[in-house]
Amino acid sequence: MQLPVLERLILGAQKPSRYAGGELNAVHKRFDRVALKWGLAFPDTYEVGMSNVGFRLLYHALNERPDVACERFFMPWPDMESALRAERLPLFSIESRAPASAFDVLGFTLQFELCYTTVLAMLELGGVPLFSRERRRDDPLVLGGGPCAYNPEPVADFFDAFVVGEGEEAIHEISDVVAEWKRSCAGREDLLWHLAEIPGVYVPSLFRPRYGADGTIEAIEPLKPGYETVVRRIVPDLNLVPQAEKPIVPFMQAVHDRLPLEIQRGCTRGCRFCQVGMITRPTRQRDPNQVRRIAEVGLEATGYEEVGFLSLSAGDYSCINGVLEDFFDEFGPENVGISLPSLRTETMNARLAEQIARVRKSGFTVAPEAATERMRRVINKGNAEKDLLHAVDTIFEAGWELVKFYFMIGLPTERDEDVRAIVQLCAEALRRGKKLQPRAEINVGVSTFCPKPFTPFQWDPMIPLPETNRKHGLLRDELRKLGRGYRDLHVKPHDARQGALEGALALGDRRLSTAVLHAYRAGQRLDGWTEHFHLQTWQEAFARAEAEHGVGLSFFAHREKGKDEVLPFDHIDCEVTKPYLWKERMACLKQSATHDCAYGDERCTACGACDYEVVDTIVYHPEDYKLQRRSPVPEAPEGRTTLRLRYAKEGCAVALSHLETMTALLRTFRRAKLSIPHTQGFHPKPRVSFGPACPVGTESQAEYLDLELHGSPDAADVAERIRRELPEGFRLLSCDRVDGTSESLSRIIRAIEYRVQLPDGAPDAAQRLAEFAARADAAVLREREGKTPVRIDLKAAVQSLEAATSRELRFTLRAGENHATARPSELLSTLFGAEWVKPGLARIVRENVIFGTPAAGEASPPREDFA
Repeated sequence: MQLPVLERLILGAQKPSRYAGGELNAVHKRFDRVALKWGLAFPDTYEVGMSNVGFRLLYHALNERPDVACERFFMPWPDMESALRAERLPLFSIESRAPASAFDVLGFTLQFELCYTTVLAMLELGGVPLFSRERRRDDPLVLGGGPCAYNPEPVADFFDAFVVGEGEEAIHEISDVVAEWKRSCAGREDLLWHLAEIPGVYVPSLFRPRYGADGTIEAIEPLKPGYETVVRRIVPDLNLVPQAEKPIVPFMQAVHDRLPLEIQRGCTRGCRFCQVGMITRPTRQRDPNQVRRIAEVGLEATGYEEVGFLSLSAGDYSCINGVLEDFFDEFGPENVGISLPSLRTETMNARLAEQIARVRKSGFTVAPEAATERMRRVINKGNAEKDLLHAVDTIFEAGWELVKFYFMIGLPTERDEDVRAIVQLCAEALRRGKKLQPRAEINVGVSTFCPKPFTPFQWDPMIPLPETNRKHGLLRDELRKLGRGYRDLHVKPHDARQGALEGALALGDRRLSTAVLHAYRAGQRLDGWTEHFHLQTWQEAFARAEAEHGVGLSFFAHREKGKDEVLPFDHIDCEVTKPYLWKERMACLKQSATHDCAYGDERCTACGACDYEVVDTIVYHPEDYKLQRRSPVPEAPEGRTTLRLRYAKEGCAVALSHLETMTALLRTFRRAKLSIPHTQGFHPKPRVSFGPACPVGTESQAEYLDLELHGSPDAADVAERIRRELPEGFRLLSCDRVDGTSESLSRIIRAIEYRVQLPDGAPDAAQRLAEFAARADAAVLREREGKTPVRIDLKAAVQSLEAATSRELRFTLRAGENHATARPSELLSTLFGAEWVKPGLARIVRENVIFGTPAAGEASPPREDFA
């Protein structure tokens, strides 16, 4: 039996779980039963896209509509992209494997500017014309959203429309307009005209820029009456933002592998470099009672072991201490942790550190941004050196061993002493930390400041790449002066090459579409990944744009703009006014402070974000939170029981690695509410022992694990609870009690039986087995990254080998600590050649496991607890 081509490509990819689908709580709808098909596209890999909370929110919000089917698209890794192109297959959705061209709407999340070439790669791979003007009625409507939609001009030619601002409500209005248009016989231009009437929707083709002789913009002319500006969309109350009761649980480990929960949106701290802090104003906090309910429901539906409380700074959330205390009182015994985004130094306190430390201690992240008092006044950061040092003392005193700092270089008015101060300040923090925690360690990330639209620094130039490299040299020199006593201080500047382009793309206009297109045609995509970014290719692309339009990289990124200059995004209104931003820029030069208007009795700063009727600051107070503890968590029953589970891996589950399989099953046990003992220490792990790893692409009817539970639960009841919660591709075959003192699986599994069906045209199995038997020696070298290859003696590893038919064989491979071990692919490649046993080409099934008693005197290996 041979799998379809696409299935074979997925199993042959570097990380098949990126494409396999079948994740818990994913939504599957029949296209013939809905009026509208949405494709949500993230221009990066699966693990990055599934970490984006906005992307996930929109997916569930759209699928809640009975008339809409929404599926997901991600950029394949280069190996998979090449395979798709070679087989002439299009980019496909995760849920139904449908091509991108089959959808009515493709909505791209534009999280940062270097994703632009990846957007073009996904469009072309999906069979969608690149330019908006080339699309016909049956082509998808291509939408963009996210932070880059506030200045999408460099890619305006490739998009039909953008959603400026928060899209949770706008997507439904867009859906209604597109569905109505589909029922009509109107042309594509008519659809764009009606979309432009939705608040917050920007249609680039309905505006025309006019340029002056000096290359600047003279005017941006609207082509639709009454459509002079596009005002951002905003959801005035975060409690109205729909939260999925059953969030998707990826099989693959996402960059942020946890239950995401947005507790606060917007920020009025007024950091002058921060675009998100300006475009998401005002501060809107979620009701702490709702936070608690969402966390509880989400954990029950997913089995996650961690919740991410998301905001620009969790320490600013007024009820954070009460919510954390209540949360850990209830979920701490279940070893559920909380992760917070980077905290402001002035919001760090002993109580907050104590609460977070109650379950697990990983790295703690703090973002001072600047190392001198002068620079912090310039950027209006609002903290002091004493705040940072106090935060460090608090964190290390609470038991952490690692603190991460983030700083920026290249800020307006920066001097060399401000750069050197980064190392000096971190050295002082480490000195203090060592007194409280001998194993204290500090990691320092240093990025290059990039001016962004709708910030007070949007008129300022970005420092060029040579200047960035010079400042990196200052950091290295200062670190070298400290000597070997500071080996636990690690200063790692970010790759400066990407930042050199980010500034131009962030502040550029439509003429840069030429550079984006040339870079894509030259092979650029996935530019956020260092190994795929090529500066020279981009520089050549900008040179082509400059040759064609007379403006290039330096014009957009390294030139100071005048107060009255028309900026490429002046026809977009983020409601924080341009005069306010200019006033803040002048305050920067005077090192003047602008207070936060969200707390206390401070007066309004007149930024323009609030209308005081619908849109206004929403801040809760500690007394607003009502303790919501369920009935007290019963103490764990006395005694321990060990159950041995046998389960099958089929369908999409064969794409999972051993680690992904373990994670999926552990989350299944959490959802099943099994009481599992944990190890001790900073990172408690459940006491679950897994059998030998099943190779990716191999079906199995004989996977085993030993599950330790508190008390004496009934095995049949445990089995039924597990079956109800298993994700797609897993089947529980048996669940039996074993003696808790019995040997571990790794010690008693002696061999594993396999059955293989070869594809049509494969060499005769009996003949190849005879040739193998006649060989005096059969060995392979197993490559290991960064290590010496291992020689595997296949003769010693094979316990039995027989041909059932000309294209079917069975074999048994020895297992156990004292036996040679081999992978099925190693044996099959030796027998038939690698071309006949590519993943998905031959069907490999693990049929049975042979148990045996350890030989007398055989050393007992350590128990294989999950780690």
